[in-house]
Amino acid sequence: MTIMNLPPVRDRRPLAVQVYDRLFDALSNASGSPAALPTEEELTRQLGVSRTTVRQALALLEEDGVIERGPGRRRHVAGTAPARAGTVVALETMVRAPERILVRRIARTLSPATEWNSRLLGIDRGDEIVTWESELLIDDTVVASALEFIQASDEPVTQTEDATLFAQLGAQYQAKAELASLRIAPYITDTRRIGRRRQGASLITLTFTTRAPGKPTYLAKHVVDLDAVPLELLTGSAAADAEGGDEETG
Repeated sequence: MTIMNLPPVRDRRPLAVQVYDRLFDALSNASGSPAALPTEEELTRQLGVSRTTVRQALALLEEDGVIERGPGRRRHVAGTAPARAGTVVALETMVRAPERILVRRIARTLSPATEWNSRLLGIDRGDEIVTWESELLIDDTVVASALEFIQASDEPVTQTEDATLFAQLGAQYQAKAELASLRIAPYITDTRRIGRRRQGASLITLTFTTRAPGKPTYLAKHVVDLDAVPLELLTGSAAADAEGGDEETG
């Protein structure tokens, strides 16, 4: 992909994060039809980092649905799943199970927006955002993991730790929220507890943004174990459950 000009990365953040942001920025600004990325060797040379660091960044990009593998296992810019009709719901509603689902927030973090989440949230890089990480459990087993982002000034004032961020944005936001972007990809980085539970689990990463008139943009990156629970992305839509691999990926 000759249009990518990638000077070496050097700042105080972890190298894999820097490489991710550099590649995400280059891919987001690329024009024309999806093209193949440079090889790992070429990226290593251009960016001045180890091949391991490049692989970590590429794995994250693939998990986020920014890139995908084509014929010959070459990585290229991923397509975007088509817009869907229906009502966006919180993860605890997307997950369909006869058993009681428990939501447990395990982390809340304030940080500057990165290249990735600033673009998706429609804010400036470096603006303060808040990140909520929650787990969804059935009988003490983690069946889904929620990572949610919103501009810090838009965080709900009144909140509880037993519901996801989206569930606490209010009925008005939820009624008007529309799906602005959607990517579905395999979960491959093993950075969350759900991925360490067992080998061979059918784990997917669901990354999407929602917007509502006069309301903030919301960003989610969920991981769901489809062996444990079926998933309905939207209510009131004709889309089939994600169980069985019928969902389109992007």
